[in-house]
Amino acid sequence: MSILELKNITKRYGETIALNKISLSLDEGVYALLGHNGAGKSTLINILSTTLGYEGDVLYHGKSIHQLGDDYRKMIGYMPQQQSLIPNLTVESFLIYMSTMKGIKRNVISENVNTIMKRTDLETIKHKSLDQLSGGMKQRVLIAQALLNDPKILLLDEPTAGLDPVQRLNLRKVIAEVATDRIVILATHVISDVEMIADQIIVMKDGQILSIKNQEALINDTNVFESYESFESIKNEDDSAKFVSAMATSNGLKIRFISKLLHERQVQTTLDDVYIDLLG
Repeated sequence: MSILELKNITKRYGETIALNKISLSLDEGVYALLGHNGAGKSTLINILSTTLGYEGDVLYHGKSIHQLGDDYRKMIGYMPQQQSLIPNLTVESFLIYMSTMKGIKRNVISENVNTIMKRTDLETIKHKSLDQLSGGMKQRVLIAQALLNDPKILLLDEPTAGLDPVQRLNLRKVIAEVATDRIVILATHVISDVEMIADQIIVMKDGQILSIKNQEALINDTNVFESYESFESIKNEDDSAKFVSAMATSNGLKIRFISKLLHERQVQTTLDDVYIDLLG
C-alpha cells in the first residue's frame, strides 16, 4: 500500500472536464507535475490540499482523506501559486500568525518559527515587512509557512513562477533541502525546475496523465538527431519527425529533431526534447 493513493479522480466545471479519471500511487520522494497551463496541475494540487471538491477517492495510508478530515490536513503543507501575503506584517509575524492558523501549540511556535527561518534562510530579513520583499523572497516565505507543521505531504504550485534565473536557483535549493522524508508534489511548466529537483515526472495534458517515469526513463524513450538537411526533406522521408530547433553554423543550418526512426547523427536527449515530444 502506498502512502498516498488517488483513484479515478475526476473534476468537472460544468461541461468542462479538468481532470479525467486520474489514478496515482505515491510514496516518499519528489514528484513533478509537468504540463502546459490548463493541463490540470493546479486542479490536482487543490484537490490534494482539500480546497476543491472532486469525484473519486484520495487515500492516505489507506484511509479516505474525507474520513480523516483535520488529521489529514495536519499532514499537509501547501504553497499556493498566488502570493497571498499580509503586506503590513513582518516575515516573523506572518509565520507566527500562520502557525496559529495551523493550530500549532503556543509553547512551541517561537522555537518552531526560528527553526524554519534558519532552514529557509529568512533569519536576516525576519523584521522586514512582507511588502518590502522581492518576488523571490516572498516565494521563500510561502515555502517557510508551508513547512511550519513539518508536513508529510508538501504541495507546491508553480513555486518559481515569475522569478528570474538566480531566484529560481535559490528557491530550488531550498526545496531540495526540505524534500527528504516526505512526499513533495511540484506543479510546474519550467523544465529546469524538474531537472534539478524531481525524482519522478508526471506528464499531464488535457486533464489526463500521459506518463509517469523518472528522468532517465523519459530521456531513453526519446531519440533526438541533428542534420543539415532541411526539415521539410527530413519530414518527407520520416513522417514521425518532430522539429525541435535550428542553429546557424558555418556549415549551414543545423536542424535538431525527434524521430521514432534511427537516423545517422543521434545526439543527447534533454528534458526539453521530451517535453516537445510528449506535449509539443
